[in-house]
Amino acid sequence: YVQLKTRIKNAIIDGAYPYGAQIPSEIEYEKKYGVSRITVRRAISDLEKEGYVVRSRGKGTHVIYNHTIKESFSRIRSFTEEMKAAHLEPGTSFVEVKEEAVPSDGATAFGIEPGTRLVCVSRVRTANHKPIVYFKTYFAKGLNAPLDPEAYGESLYYWLNERGIRQPERALENFKAVNASKAIADKLEIRENDAVLVRTRFGYNKKNEMIEYTLAYYRGDTYSFTVEKKKKKKEDLLLFFRT
Repeated sequence: YVQLKTRIKNAIIDGAYPYGAQIPSEIEYEKKYGVSRITVRRAISDLEKEGYVVRSRGKGTHVIYNHTIKESFSRIRSFTEEMKAAHLEPGTSFVEVKEEAVPSDGATAFGIEPGTRLVCVSRVRTANHKPIVYFKTYFAKGLNAPLDPEAYGESLYYWLNERGIRQPERALENFKAVNASKAIADKLEIRENDAVLVRTRFGYNKKNEMIEYTLAYYRGDTYSFTVEKKKKKKEDLLLFFRT
C-alpha cells in the first residue's frame, strides 16, 4: 500500500492528476497493479489524511492538492532565482516598457511629486511556461533605465548588477489579497475576480536610497510565502547590548 500510495502521490504532484481531477477507481487500481481492495483503500485513505484527495460517496475520489511555489523571506532574490531554486524553468510571456505615473505610495517613498512619471517595466513571468506573476517595476530617475524592452533580459536584478548599480540591499514589503481586475486576469490567464496576492516592494541600495518600487500580482492558486521566526539566543542578546 505504501508503494501504491507513493505512485498516486507522485502522479498528483507531477500534475498527471491536477487539482479537481478524479483519480481512477479502486477497481481500476486493483486490476492495474494486481493488488487487493484493502491495499487500495489503505493507500487512498492515507492520501486523504495527508490532504491530497477527498472521497465522496457516489462521486469518486478527487484531487484537492494544489501545487504552490513556496518562497521564503530569508533573502532578497529575483524571480529567476526563485524559480531555479524550485527547479522550475523561468520565462517571460509579456513585456512592456514605458514612462507612467508611479502610484502615490511609491511617489512618497521616492520623495517625488505625486503624478511624476518614471520608467516602468511591466512583465508577466512564467514557470514551466505557466503565468505566475505580473510585475510592474518603477525605477528611480537617477538610474536612467532604458525604454528598450530588450535591454533588460530575463532578470531585472541581473541588469542592475551588470550596470554596477547592484540589486537592492534592503527591501520593505507589504502584502494584501485582492480580486483580479479583468486586465490582470487576462495577463495571468485566470478568471476576473479570482484571488491574487499583491506584493509591494520598496527596494533600497547600500546608501539607503530607494531605487525600486514594484507591484507584483501573484496567482493565488500557485504561490505561497513562508516566514520563519526564531527566538533570539542569549549570546545574541549579549552581543546586541555590548554594541
